[in-house]
Amino acid sequence: MHLPATPSDTQILDIIDAWISDLARGDYACAHARTAHDAYYGWTPALLRAVIEGYGSPEPYADGTAYRVTPAAQASGAPHERCVERLAGQDGGAALAEARHSLPLNGVWSDLTATFRVEGATLVLQEIHVF
Repeated sequence: MHLPATPSDTQILDIIDAWISDLARGDYACAHARTAHDAYYGWTPALLRAVIEGYGSPEPYADGTAYRVTPAAQASGAPHERCVERLAGQDGGAALAEARHSLPLNGVWSDLTATFRVEGATLVLQEIHVF
């Protein structure tokens, strides 16, 4: 999914919301296809699933809990992170903005956070980790 050449914060967050909805449906392939990917992380639909289930690690969570993304409207609390930061000339590269969004896991907004960058009309998934 592509953004306009100069996307608003709302347009960026709307795509992230749709990405979270894909994950909540268990459609990791659709979520993967919705964004571009930082080559460093080697994102695949299976890796997305593993990192979310492992609360930021591709290995199972220490206590055996498997985390799942909950539909945002059904999660209690509020996102810890939901922001877009404009980079106007700060990074010296192609990125226009960076975005961070917490994930709703097992019915509660968590501190597991996805980070993205906006390059032109493209939303690029960078990492998913605990802040």
